[in-house]
Amino acid sequence: MYLFCYGTRPEMIKMFPLINKFKEYNIQFQTLFSGQHKDLFQDFKAYLPEPNYILNTMEKGQSINKLSSKIFDQIDLIDFTNITHVIVQGDTTTSFIIAMAAFNKKKKIIHLEAGLRTNNKYSPFPEEMNRCLISKIADIHLCPTWIAVNNLRLEGITKNVYLVGNTVVDAFETISKSKNYIIQETYLVTLHRRENRDKIYLLWDQLNEIAKTTRIIYLVHPSLQEEAHKYLHEWIIKLNGVNYEDMVDLIKTSKGIITDSGGIQEEAVCAGKKVLVCRDTTERPETIESGWGKLIGTKILENLDFLNTITEKDNRLKNPYGKDVCEKIVKVLIENKNSNYLSKSR
Repeated sequence: MYLFCYGTRPEMIKMFPLINKFKEYNIQFQTLFSGQHKDLFQDFKAYLPEPNYILNTMEKGQSINKLSSKIFDQIDLIDFTNITHVIVQGDTTTSFIIAMAAFNKKKKIIHLEAGLRTNNKYSPFPEEMNRCLISKIADIHLCPTWIAVNNLRLEGITKNVYLVGNTVVDAFETISKSKNYIIQETYLVTLHRRENRDKIYLLWDQLNEIAKTTRIIYLVHPSLQEEAHKYLHEWIIKLNGVNYEDMVDLIKTSKGIITDSGGIQEEAVCAGKKVLVCRDTTERPETIESGWGKLIGTKILENLDFLNTITEKDNRLKNPYGKDVCEKIVKVLIENKNSNYLSKSR
């Protein structure tokens, strides 16, 4: 029995197409929701099954350590008797703590989106160390790109490492395939990372300047909600939260994206949108190397023209994050399970 574990919006996005593929293949599974993004879970009820287990972990302003201790404490109440494999995604606190809990119970750990690295343990924080530590205890590593595979190889991790692509490709395709989109003169913006908190007003000043001539839709993170609504110009459209269907609509209809987020760097490529990445490092260099993204630190105004330079050559570029990803993952897991069964039989 497989146990899918998720707690945040990005995990929900990247797990729902794989869960659907498990259903298609009649593979037995259960799901666990850690409650990390409890307020956003309703947006995914149409895509995710009702969780078998729900943890109560979140309170306003709590530390990472307190969140971690709650997950550890509550997961011990779950009966793991029939669970053989625990699936975690990416680099969240939910993923790392549940992976550690599964390791302590001697369950097999499957790491979805394995091998991403910036090689700076504080950028992003705490995500970089979360994913590095998961890699040390995971039994199956499902990598989105060759760069991710090589990152693991450089760390001496070569067993059960598979290049499958990123499930965000399937998620994005599922939502967007039935619609026609009209491009608008709008920049879509998401800025919220911890390492940018001391620079956020510098970034916001530039957005206020851009808003004088170009429409901006700003997706406000809950942790910055009060400050954003006070400081950002009234011309900037501020949204406190959108469901994934609306998010895909906003990405597809925008003329460019400004972000410090992770997953949207992949979604931008899926949508054929240029993206300015307001960070000093990125664990998704494929977006930069493909030509769809540019790493800019805090210099938005200096690089704004990048968003307006899509050519026919760009539109012919292959998506570095793969295709039919969930199909590949299921086949890998079936083959891995069969090979382990055969080796035990001998």
